[in-house]
Amino acid sequence: MTFDDRTRGASVVFGDAKAFRLGSDVAVLILDVPARLPSAAKCTLVMQDQPVPLVSTTLSLTTGSQRILWAMRPGEQPARGQISTESGNLQTVTLRPVGELPPFDVEALFAELAPEGCIKFLSNLLTAWRSAFRMSRDPLFVGVVEDALHALTSRSRPAKVACPVAEGRYLVETAISADFGEISAVYALSANVLLPLASQSRIGIHGEKNLRPCHLIVECSRLPQSLVLQGKRGVAVRELIPGNPRYPSLQAWWTERGRAPELREFVVRSLSGVPEGGAAMAADLQLRTPLPARQIGKSPMHPAAEVDLALALSGGLLAGGWSHDPTGILAGIDYLKEDGTVVPLDGNWYEFPAWARGAKEDSRTDVTGFVAWLPLNEPLGTLLQPRFQMRLASGAVKPLVPKPQPFEPTAQRNRILRAVPPQHAIDQAFRTILAPALQDVERRLGRTIEVDYTKDYGLPQEAPIVSIVVPLYRVLDFLRFQLSGMATDPWLAKNAEIIYVLDSPEIQDETEHLLGGFHLLHGLPMKLVVMNRNGGYARACNAGARFARGTVLVMLNSDVVPTSTGWLQALMRPLMEQKGLGAIGPKLIFEDGSLQHAGLYFARDRHGVWLNHHFHKGMPGDYAPAQVARSVPGVTGACLVTRRDIYERVGGYTEDYVIGDYEDSDLCLKIRRCGYDIGYEPSACLYHFERRSIRRSQDYMRGVASQYNSWLHSERWNDDIADLMAAGSGSEGIASFGGEAEARSAA
Repeated sequence: MTFDDRTRGASVVFGDAKAFRLGSDVAVLILDVPARLPSAAKCTLVMQDQPVPLVSTTLSLTTGSQRILWAMRPGEQPARGQISTESGNLQTVTLRPVGELPPFDVEALFAELAPEGCIKFLSNLLTAWRSAFRMSRDPLFVGVVEDALHALTSRSRPAKVACPVAEGRYLVETAISADFGEISAVYALSANVLLPLASQSRIGIHGEKNLRPCHLIVECSRLPQSLVLQGKRGVAVRELIPGNPRYPSLQAWWTERGRAPELREFVVRSLSGVPEGGAAMAADLQLRTPLPARQIGKSPMHPAAEVDLALALSGGLLAGGWSHDPTGILAGIDYLKEDGTVVPLDGNWYEFPAWARGAKEDSRTDVTGFVAWLPLNEPLGTLLQPRFQMRLASGAVKPLVPKPQPFEPTAQRNRILRAVPPQHAIDQAFRTILAPALQDVERRLGRTIEVDYTKDYGLPQEAPIVSIVVPLYRVLDFLRFQLSGMATDPWLAKNAEIIYVLDSPEIQDETEHLLGGFHLLHGLPMKLVVMNRNGGYARACNAGARFARGTVLVMLNSDVVPTSTGWLQALMRPLMEQKGLGAIGPKLIFEDGSLQHAGLYFARDRHGVWLNHHFHKGMPGDYAPAQVARSVPGVTGACLVTRRDIYERVGGYTEDYVIGDYEDSDLCLKIRRCGYDIGYEPSACLYHFERRSIRRSQDYMRGVASQYNSWLHSERWNDDIADLMAAGSGSEGIASFGGEAEARSAA
């Protein structure tokens, strides 16, 4: 196969297929499709030893015809092949080894190619062909790319490294044509090397002479000579100016340039993806140099507004605040995106009566509160001050900028729980606004929770029969009484291990000291599991269960104290004898002897949400109906006994309830769904000094956590609960007790 008719600068005809050297061991075969063939005709290359891979592309000619290129690795001996269409054989070709082929001539290829064909060819070089044949470091291939770039780009513009962002990441500044479009990929081009770079880019809105400012954050171990920018509309080359960066550090750059909002948000988003502290650095930079907060003050005649909640989460943006529109000219509130576009918040918006501080000190005025959830395709990163605007009916806009927002998941969760007053926390607020935000934060929080430390106190090598898991959160007041009650129970002391899970690691030293003393005093085998941070009741219980060695699991609150010995045997006996029993709970009494728990059931509130209630709560401890062992819809997690295999089968406690509530009934319903029953055993009786630890959590008591948990529980289990309550449970049925029991938030 020859290329005798090739002359530089002249039009080359590929009516007969011709082959060239594309790389050190890669050839490309080129054929112009005959004009007689329909445009939809499909040409295929078939060889006796079909090359793998075989990559083809079709390029448009200015004449309206098409030029086909096949890239492949030919063998060491000449090989024959057939180029065919559906109608038959088109040409017979002989492909010689790469070393015998002429070099690839870009100018010859581009002759008669339409502009879009040239761009498509270069895109194929950069992407599919480079990757398929692993030619990033092939000098011949890189030379072809350089020739194509030279033919398509008039001249290389400069680019300057502004500053290092992190190890191996650089902020690069340049300019680009206004009609270039978005940058889809960036490549590092140096002598004999073409490598794709992980990168992020931002093209500004305003510029000079049809050029817009362009900023790139590129990842590379060593800065290249040039950058190749690829977009849907073309390719651009930027030559990096040699020398030191303009700023020695990102902090120095930020001090001078970090107040430009759009550029600031681009750097924050990029920095947030840097592992090992990138998000923390982004937050620190914003806190050091915050944007001035902006609100529109309240006026009797003019609209006013403030955004005081603006959490940039991984799945979207939660915004909240208030507005006041005395004359009816407020059209809406919009979120301002990094690229300058605006997104109205009213697509997923909930309003409620609220108040704002007035002009006079300690004065309040009535306003309209709002909260909105805006799903986003790309996370905003650790952005502490998303920007908004108040839009008037006239089209005029006024900026709204919140104060810096929290970025730590627990602090974000607490802000969400206070976004809506409890009396206005209804389904409309939860379903599409607060619930997605809370679920987002809980997922992030869960990824940060782990066991930080464990310590054993006399655990024998032989596995016990029972593992008692007790989560601890701040309150250690009842440990002395709880351990004394268990230590004086001979069977328990012989057959059980106690696993204390500390969910407030700030009191680790105090807890270790107490448990060490109690172990010396009582000799009970114990393990202390310390979490790295507070993660909530369910995560603490599940962490403790993972260390359990017993066949039977007892989930026990730290404020539950035995009234006498034998309670654990009384609960284990039916659990082990009745194979259909999945979990069981005891009678719990308050310190005055009145009933706190004799099993739990469900009843709807005025909004139709299922709430957990306790049978006979507040009645005397010897109230006759509470002395009957029976099946119940559920039992409280204050003392819940189950088999470890069942607990593991259902996945333990569900961890997406906030702080600690409704996990116990959720667990019971999961066990029921697996075909097991839930039992109540009154012969086992313990004191429960109810909810002492959760009262220490102000965010739970003051916010909407309880309403959210009950809403989430109802959403998840509505059909199961409705069927269960309709069927009744126990010998007396459930409905007859619904009016006597008091609702509770958690136990």
